[in-house]
Amino acid sequence: MGTVKLWAQTVHLVSHAYFERKSRFEVQSDVYPVWVLFALEAGQFRYRIGEERGVIGPGDLVFCPPGYAFEREMVSTLSLHYIGFEFAETPPVPDDALPPTFKAHPADGKRLASDFAYLRRLGLANDPRHFLRKQAVLNDIWQLACDEWDDETSGGGLAELAESDDMLMNRAAEWLIGRAHTPFSMRELSDLLALSPVQLTRRFQKAFRMPPSELVRLLRIRKAAKLLLDTELNLEQIAERCGYENGFYLSRVFSRSMGTSPSKYRKLNRL
Repeated sequence: MGTVKLWAQTVHLVSHAYFERKSRFEVQSDVYPVWVLFALEAGQFRYRIGEERGVIGPGDLVFCPPGYAFEREMVSTLSLHYIGFEFAETPPVPDDALPPTFKAHPADGKRLASDFAYLRRLGLANDPRHFLRKQAVLNDIWQLACDEWDDETSGGGLAELAESDDMLMNRAAEWLIGRAHTPFSMRELSDLLALSPVQLTRRFQKAFRMPPSELVRLLRIRKAAKLLLDTELNLEQIAERCGYENGFYLSRVFSRSMGTSPSKYRKLNRL
């Protein structure tokens, strides 16, 4: 948050409720006085927070800062944890104090499932001991989300993308790194920077010796490779996590980039 690392924050639990089969939202939009987390075990819903929108599914976490409108639309019946929380040192909430995205999908699915199981087991217990246990579990979930955000904002180890003298293109690179694993249009970025798509491409190429589309491809393929090795997700699920429309298209791009198909890459490189 600002210059403070996300992972350095200690989370203080305010409230927790578990809904096993929630078939509808009572309200379609709400603004909360504290941070809220919707942690999904089953089902799907669409969300929008500020300019960010997407679909939340099993194993996804979506965080909403205080004062932001959280819009949602049910897709299918949900099993979810609804958690309110604050930080030990209450941070400001300008753009530079927020996570890179409000959504996270921790790669360590087993650890997240264990955290969910503990929260279910503790249920409505609110005595001091169980409250502290819930708070410890919430902090673990926060760290899992931070791991995911760190992977995304670090550029997956893109040492070749050194900061340029063009501050506008540095801003463009930060924007792309933050959104590379979600569906977006390059036109969104060019409009944001008040450039034409052609101007953006030429200027980005000059600053980083690669077009913006190449940066996005690198980030997506590196994340896909990591998920192939670290998870049991199928290609469609990995495509969704990486910002591609479907597994077929991901397979084509991955094969061109890596010289082998996703299935062969997983078979040859998993330990």
